[in-house]
Amino acid sequence: MKRLLLTLFTIFTTLTGLSAQSAEEAIDLIYDTQGFGIRAQSMGNAFTAVADDYSAIYWNPAGLAQIRHGEIYGSLYNYNFQTEATYQGNTITENQAFTKLGSFGLVVPFPVARGSFVISLGYQRIKDLGSYLEFQGVNPGSNNLAFDISNDFGSYGVLPFDSLLQERQTKSNDGALSQFSFGGAIDLSPRFSAGLTLNIYGGDNTYTSDYAQDDINNTNNYIFNDINDEFYYNYYDVHQKLTTNYSGWEAKVGGLFRLTNQLRLGGTITLPMTLTVEEEWSVDDELSYDIVREDGVYNFVETADLGSGTFDYEIKVPFKFSAGIAYQTPRFLISAAADYRDWTQMKYDMPDNRDQRDYADLLNENNSFREYFQPSLAYGVGGEISLMQSQLKLRGGYRVQPTPLKNVDSKYDRQYLSAGIGFLVDKQSMVEVSYVTGLWENDRFHYYDWNGPLMETSEKYTTSKITFGMRIKF
Repeated sequence: MKRLLLTLFTIFTTLTGLSAQSAEEAIDLIYDTQGFGIRAQSMGNAFTAVADDYSAIYWNPAGLAQIRHGEIYGSLYNYNFQTEATYQGNTITENQAFTKLGSFGLVVPFPVARGSFVISLGYQRIKDLGSYLEFQGVNPGSNNLAFDISNDFGSYGVLPFDSLLQERQTKSNDGALSQFSFGGAIDLSPRFSAGLTLNIYGGDNTYTSDYAQDDINNTNNYIFNDINDEFYYNYYDVHQKLTTNYSGWEAKVGGLFRLTNQLRLGGTITLPMTLTVEEEWSVDDELSYDIVREDGVYNFVETADLGSGTFDYEIKVPFKFSAGIAYQTPRFLISAAADYRDWTQMKYDMPDNRDQRDYADLLNENNSFREYFQPSLAYGVGGEISLMQSQLKLRGGYRVQPTPLKNVDSKYDRQYLSAGIGFLVDKQSMVEVSYVTGLWENDRFHYYDWNGPLMETSEKYTTSKITFGMRIKF
């Protein structure tokens, strides 16, 4: 049987457990959380100072105090993730689409002598983790892959299979981060409301990676003159799978100031959270080669289970601070909002009763949070126009999520344009639709598990999300 010998990068951690994580992967899980709410998404997520439907449980729980009638809220969404990956001058464009339940919630106001007291509960997906990436090209240099070849004919020693190969890799994710939420709000004065949300996090993701290299140029072959054998590599395939489950809880406090009948200010503080991650991984591979002898050609296809296992760890997520302003008249609404988070305070940790030696590489990544990342301030602006005696609402927005990476170009910032419609069917029900499209790039020096050094992959991402839902008052 073959034995994989050497690469210059992450092969060892790949084969001993896909649980090996980087600082960038932890931040990417939390960074650019899209939230939910059709009206909010239509308006560029500039909803902190608006927050007047069930989605206030996410954007600003203090806004729940504005709701005077019971409300049932539900939505579905279709999410399309498009990638354009260029490797060695070869560009491949792929799409992956998902249709899922977006949210379902209930708001219940309670009669009080003065002011307002409202509670709310529900479920929502706040970040879709679905993605698909494929790239292919011929590597001009070595990826330092070699095998110890032995079979019924004997041992041929260590034979490199590393250069001038057609490489193809696909990477797929399917999952989401979700919240079960309970929130409440109360008027503390005629002009000020306060609110609290408790979120129970859940979610899962299935990651698969398939790598294949083919010796299409017939350059990885060897002649053994002493035994008159000729050796020819054909292909090598690796399949990796990682199933991840997320759990945790967080608290969010919010305030809403009604400075005038038209002008409102809102703010929230999301407290630090510990997100528990549980992983189950497996890796297997297949190697094909030919041996030419005096009596014929012999093809060998060897498969191996390279390992499987489980791993768990914790991600410490720091504070998030949000603020917003909104100005509303019977005809129009304009709003702006911003979110601040210091990504240098992210941290990996290990659960209790674990052997610290198993977590040495993971905990060492904590230095990377401080070295390579920085705080970021995301912002959005939006507006709404009321037509047909307020029966029709036209909405639009723009949002920017700056990259948390230090010293990189602004083209890595994620930018989103949004639009939406709300139609009042009757006094109790409204149908809503939103469309959000995003664009960003990743053409920093970037290689994946099996590509050799100096082999850059350039990537461009485009997303689109259509959400349909309904609000019903009772």
